[in-house]
Amino acid sequence: MLLEGLEKFRKDIETCFGTSCNFCEKVCPVYQIQKRKTLTARGRNRIIIGILYDKLRPSTAMTQTVYQCTMCGACERWCALPDTAIFCNFREYLVNNGFENDFHKKNYENIIRYGNPYGDKNKYAWLQGQKSNEDSNTLFFAGCTYPLKSPDVLKLIIKLLGTDLKMMPNEPCCGSYFLRTGYKSIQMQLSEELLNYLEKENIKEIITACPGCYSTIKGSIDNSKLSSKVQVIHATERIAEKLEELTGKRNKKDKLLTKVTYHDPCHLGRLGGIFESPRKILKCCCEEVIEMEHNRYDANCCGVGGGVRASFQSLSEDIGKKRIEEARNTGADILTTACPFCELQFRSIGGMEVRNVFELLYRYVMNDE
Repeated sequence: MLLEGLEKFRKDIETCFGTSCNFCEKVCPVYQIQKRKTLTARGRNRIIIGILYDKLRPSTAMTQTVYQCTMCGACERWCALPDTAIFCNFREYLVNNGFENDFHKKNYENIIRYGNPYGDKNKYAWLQGQKSNEDSNTLFFAGCTYPLKSPDVLKLIIKLLGTDLKMMPNEPCCGSYFLRTGYKSIQMQLSEELLNYLEKENIKEIITACPGCYSTIKGSIDNSKLSSKVQVIHATERIAEKLEELTGKRNKKDKLLTKVTYHDPCHLGRLGGIFESPRKILKCCCEEVIEMEHNRYDANCCGVGGGVRASFQSLSEDIGKKRIEEARNTGADILTTACPFCELQFRSIGGMEVRNVFELLYRYVMNDE
């Protein structure tokens, strides 16, 4: 039954079963909407222990339960167990036993064929007019979503970062979608392709603006022979370092006349540990940055991750609506974030003006209010 991926977590899963603390219920965005205990980390771990003790067999119903998880990592904030890693392996177990999610399978096929989950042939169109510095040791990794869904914002990010960037021809998908929907072996192949390129081109640092790409690539590099040779940087980190240079010509009191609240993307914040660089950027260019009740490590999920938006759209939107309501309660004029997925989710739901952190800074730098 291909239990290796789950067997290595047996002690952790038995610990969950034995303690039954239920802390995960407090923070799970799916449980807050569905109110079904099987959809919490503890509930899924109970299913897994049934598999490990040969009491349960994989089924379609099990697949429906397992894939109603955004992989946001909120449960790990309150739990000492590696729940996200466990559930990645749980999904891989189901796929390997022939129980695939139809929506994820379609996106999987799109990535294999087109290099992105959207099935769009124009992934590299944004590169027209962009100059790659072939002598640079800094690689810019665009990902799939910014190039296809927000190419104008992507070009602003490039301008803010500067010209010392190398662009990868025929950039592969980072594999984040594969990793989190049960196709880990495919993600590892893509990771190997990227790692070989980094070594061949003597890349010293890789910058990306996509939190999903950031967490996936960083995980791949940290577990490779390049761990001490290549640094993974999110674009907000590098741009935050350059604020004096970028805003030098502006009157420091001449801020954008707006109040904003910042949404911490799960992959950048809770799972990536990056909280201050986007806030530093916003405080530089905005009148006031008002924190939501749940922020930084305790930030609520937007509802997109883990493939939930693809296969459980109504659930995804209900989670997103709760986050937008929390943002509106701050009294801010604008909800801002540094993730293309979160941005697209909030825009599609509506109810509040949504802006990208990079877009706000660029408007300030260019004196375009």
